[in-house]
Amino acid sequence: MLLKRAASPILHENTLRKKKAVAKKGTKAKAKPAKAPTKKKAAPRKKAAKASPTKEEKMWGSGKKKKSAGSSSEAGAGDAAARTALFNKYVNAEEDPFSMDMEGIAALCDDIDLDPTADVRAMVLMWKLGASAKPGEISSSEWNKGCESLGLSSVDDFKRLLPGLDTGFLDPSDFRKFYKFVFQFSREGTNKTIEKDMVVALLQLVLAGRNNVHINSFCEFLESSGDENNRISLDSWSSFLDFSMQTSESCEEYDMDEGAWPVLIDEYVEWVQKKSKKK
Repeated sequence: MLLKRAASPILHENTLRKKKAVAKKGTKAKAKPAKAPTKKKAAPRKKAAKASPTKEEKMWGSGKKKKSAGSSSEAGAGDAAARTALFNKYVNAEEDPFSMDMEGIAALCDDIDLDPTADVRAMVLMWKLGASAKPGEISSSEWNKGCESLGLSSVDDFKRLLPGLDTGFLDPSDFRKFYKFVFQFSREGTNKTIEKDMVVALLQLVLAGRNNVHINSFCEFLESSGDENNRISLDSWSSFLDFSMQTSESCEEYDMDEGAWPVLIDEYVEWVQKKSKKK
């Protein structure tokens, strides 16, 4: 339909032009039938008639370019407006109109059928959007930049993105970055540490399905430990991932005298070894 509508004015113009040419040619033929030059002069008009497909192609080409440039600009503006409207939907404007807090993030997750308390993809989403300025929040600038990068401007767009947020798609380097992000994003205010109960929940969420031989025993150790391990630092959080990937479940190869690990890891190894001796 677009092609027919676009071409019809030109085709109509060509038809009128041909009728005029035929009528004019007939008149000249009656007035001066013996003059060959009249016929020769008519030849260029036949060549002009052949140019109509070229005009149609030019019209399509220029039309495409104009529509493409216009639609791209309009779509960009439309997407930006849609992103802003979506952000404002989940923002508590009375507290901070330029930042979406955990309550707003939870509401977003609810709309895209994602359980932030049990599905690690909620954290992956925040990481990919670039939420890093403040713990537990995503600013409007981070949101707009992240959504533009990921091509998101609606709830349906977010839903389509979900399958690609599985941590199994992250290579080791990216997973380490994500793992660190989880700790930073989960801090409260200016605190540099996280309560051990929260750490246990986060470890079980982030390392689920990754065949980590220490995850269950380390969480058990934290839960049974006293107040000295009540809060966990980023260094201990990061070191546990490296330790768990390098050390067997029995910790036989672990060298206490090497001093390369935080005290928390030393205490965990002692706990594992004492527990194994009781068996």
